[in-house]
Amino acid sequence: MIRRRALAATVAGLALVATACSSSSSPVHPGPTATSDRNAALIAKAHLAPCPTSSARPVAGGLPNLTLDCLGHGPAVHLAGLIGSPTVVNLWGSWCGPCQLEAGFLSSTYDADRATVRFLGVDIEDDPASALDFGAHVSPPVRYPSVVDPDKKLLLALHFQGPPETAFLSSAGTIVHIHSGQYTSAAQLRADLATYLHVT
Repeated sequence: MIRRRALAATVAGLALVATACSSSSSPVHPGPTATSDRNAALIAKAHLAPCPTSSARPVAGGLPNLTLDCLGHGPAVHLAGLIGSPTVVNLWGSWCGPCQLEAGFLSSTYDADRATVRFLGVDIEDDPASALDFGAHVSPPVRYPSVVDPDKKLLLALHFQGPPETAFLSSAGTIVHIHSGQYTSAAQLRADLATYLHVT
């Protein structure tokens, strides 16, 4: 588990990373929420796993105290209360090129390891229809759940430059590692799972 001082330095340095998508280049799409009737067919077609339940009590050293709506089926998720399982939280957007390139690695790793590690996406500044359609065009298709963050609250709270960003949470809900930028292989992601979450 990384110490608070080391974590603070890691988070502060993320703004310098050039491999993330700049949020200033992302589209802003006002309109219906992901759970509207307009997107009901896309939600059904996406076959996303339900969003996880979370504790109402925030965890010290965990994610910010934010509650975000589920992109598909399931409850809104209190990010600061994600406890009980080691968890990978990935910030993404359908408009983000590096997110598109790494999505297959996240999806294949989720498919192989979902019995031992929880995956949660955080879709930022996105049109719900585009977000729901995104996973179907990834190989293998993305089936792990995501929440929606149209106002990029999580990104701003953690001082991230832009997606992709990936946070690793212990089963106690504390942040143990942050990977800034794109994963370039499933092996790279699996190495971080082994190192920081002890998932092999």
